Order: sequence, then C-alpha cells, then structure tokens
Amino acid sequence: YYGVEKIIEKEFDVFKSEQAQQHCFKISCYTIKSVSNVSDSTNLDGVRGVETVTMGDSTYVVAAAQLSDKIVIFDISNPASPKSVGSLADGGSLELNGPVELDIATIGGKPYAVVAAYDDSGIDIIDISDPTNPTSVGRATHDSDYTELVNPYDVAITTIGDSTYAVVTAYTDDGIQIIDISDPTSPSATAALADSGGSFRCLAASHLCLNGPVDVEIATIGGSTYAVVAGSLDDGIEIIDISTPASPSSVGRLTDRDDPTRELDGANGVAITTIGSSTYAVVTGTNDDGVSIIDISTPSTPVIVSELEDGTDTGVCTDANGERCLDGPRDVEIETINGLTYAIVASHLDDAITIIDITNVSNPSIVASMYDSSTKELDQAKGVSIFTIGASTYVVVGSATDDGIEIIQIMDRQI
Repeated sequence: YYGVEKIIEKEFDVFKSEQAQQHCFKISCYTIKSVSNVSDSTNLDGVRGVETVTMGDSTYVVAAAQLSDKIVIFDISNPASPKSVGSLADGGSLELNGPVELDIATIGGKPYAVVAAYDDSGIDIIDISDPTNPTSVGRATHDSDYTELVNPYDVAITTIGDSTYAVVTAYTDDGIQIIDISDPTSPSATAALADSGGSFRCLAASHLCLNGPVDVEIATIGGSTYAVVAGSLDDGIEIIDISTPASPSSVGRLTDRDDPTRELDGANGVAITTIGSSTYAVVTGTNDDGVSIIDISTPSTPVIVSELEDGTDTGVCTDANGERCLDGPRDVEIETINGLTYAIVASHLDDAITIIDITNVSNPSIVASMYDSSTKELDQAKGVSIFTIGASTYVVVGSATDDGIEIIQIMDRQI
C-alpha cells in the first residue's frame, strides 16, 4: 500500500509515478498530486496572489492577475474541475491597476476581497458575497491621508475590538498603512509607520527594517496584536505592535545584518504558526534560496531557531538531482494535517512548491515537492493558498509566467 511494506525495512524511501509524487517516511506517507489547472493568458495574465474562501457549501479561489488588471473568481468546490464564475476588471474609479495580492475580510457576515493594486498605489474593497457578480464598494489611494500607500504589495486583515483593519505594505514608500475598513464603503486612514535608517540596510539596532516591505502577516501574542513584515531590501523582518491601531509601534526585528549566513536575504514571504506554547514566523529568503524559522514568542527579541536552504543549484529542480526546489522562494503558507505542521513554499525560480514538515521547529525536513512540466501551471510560482474539502487538503498556486493556477492535493496517511 503505497510502499508501506518497504518502510519497515528502510528509514526513507521515495516512490514516483506519473500521477503523483509519493514520499514515504517511517511513520508517514506523503502524496502530492496535481488534480487540475487553469491557464488563461487573457484573464490570468501575470497572476500572483491567490486566496480561498468558503461560502455556503462552495469553495472559491480569488486570483489577482497583475497584468490583466483584474481579479478572477473560480469555484473550486470540485478541485478536479475549477470553474470561472466571476471577475472584476479595472476601470473608472476602481483601484485594480496591477493587482498583486489580496486578503479576505468578513464584515457584517459578508466576505470582501481587499486587493493591493501596485500600479494604482491603492486598495480596492470588493464585495464577493455573490461570486458571479463581484462589486467594488470602497477604495483608498495614496494621498495626504494615506501617506504610506505607494505601490502596495500585500494586505493582512485583523479585527481589534469592534473594528476591522487592513494592514498594507507599501513597497516604494517603505512603510505600512493601517486602514479601518469596518465600513467597507467608507475606509479611513488610521495610522502609518515608515522606515528609518537609510536605504537598503538596517544599519543599527534602533532602525526600523521596512525598506521594500512585501509580505505582512498578523500574530496575536499575549493578548496583543502584531504585524510581522518582511523587509525585502532590509533583508529581515520587522515586528510592529498594532494593538492600538492609531499608534503602531515597532518592538523588534531580525535581519542578516549581524549574521549574513541567515537565510533572510531578500526576505519575502511570512507565515505565522503556534506550536506548543511558542509562536513562530516562517520567512522565505528569496535571494538566499532558503527558509528561516524564527521564534517570535517574545516580539522584542525574535530568535532564529532553524533554517533550510536550497543547496547546490543545478538549474533544474527534479527528484533525480536531489535539488530541494527552494530556488527563489516567495510565498509561504502553513497547514496542520493529522497533527503535524507543514510549511508550503512556492519558489518562482524553481517553478515549484515544496512541503516542509516544521513540527519539530529545530529540525525542519522536506517531505515532498512538485515542479513545473508541460502539463502543470507552475512556471514562476508565486502565490499559495490552502483549502480543505471534506477530509482532503489542497493547495492552489498562482503562477505568473504560466498565467494560470494549479490545484494540488496533499495527502498524509499516518502509518
């Protein structure tokens, strides 16, 4: 049964087939299988960010197509047969020129896609409660009120008290903008926080590391709410206390400034998880071709716990050459399956995704990977989102060069 008999004899074994890549260990057998994909150079041109949402009995993915200047919604309730059901393109007063990332907010029982439009230097708030008819209801753009919103790169949603906020990274402004979206039709600027310390490096411990901010994720630690931001040009992360949204304060940071061996050069993707009593940030280092696991349980003093790097770059990520498929890692998401915690990483230079078991944070291990081929949509894989239907876990990947999405099933059968 998927090589289980051999596991009694061997600590590690790998099985391959055309339909799936199977990786078996002593106590678990992992199978990842491509179940479907969509390619559409007209509507998914340069697709990057993808987010999944469940409404009623149906599951959808909302994809941000940067070069198509639109979002596209697919019904993925049957992962083997995704169906395009709705879209919204830029035009008029909409802020959808060059959408790169998005997050989903639920406000008043309705789901909204909050989209970062890089070329518009703004965000658009889109009512997606009717997936066949997504409707823009509110927007914000860089001006005297929104001072840190030039070339927004990512959005994270959080609820503090009775209000809902969007935390937006502004790549060119080198800062973050906090926006109250409690009334989606009338968003308001709450506060902003800008970089300090000059260009391209955090030169002192007191400097904020917000040069070229990209991904942002929210962590709740000890009753306080924090934004964890990847500063791609500062090669590290900045941890910001946003518990009082009108007065955000930087509390901690970690870069490769004092240890260039850290896998933080070109810090890009961030994902937050709690394992045991500790909170961790998993961070991709795009230029370092690696992943760092950082203990942020004490936000003022984050600590590197472990790292994993690509290894020798052969130029082609395959099982045969043993390459780890971590060349140019971008987005990362975390999922718990059968009690084990995994980081799923999209690597845009290897055109691949890699699944890393981080249950033992001190000793992360790669358990499976999938790379591009003529039948897959993984060329320049950049965005990742995870969804569950029934007992099955899936990953949807946005691939910028392929102008498409790939849906992959992850199976972990405990032995």
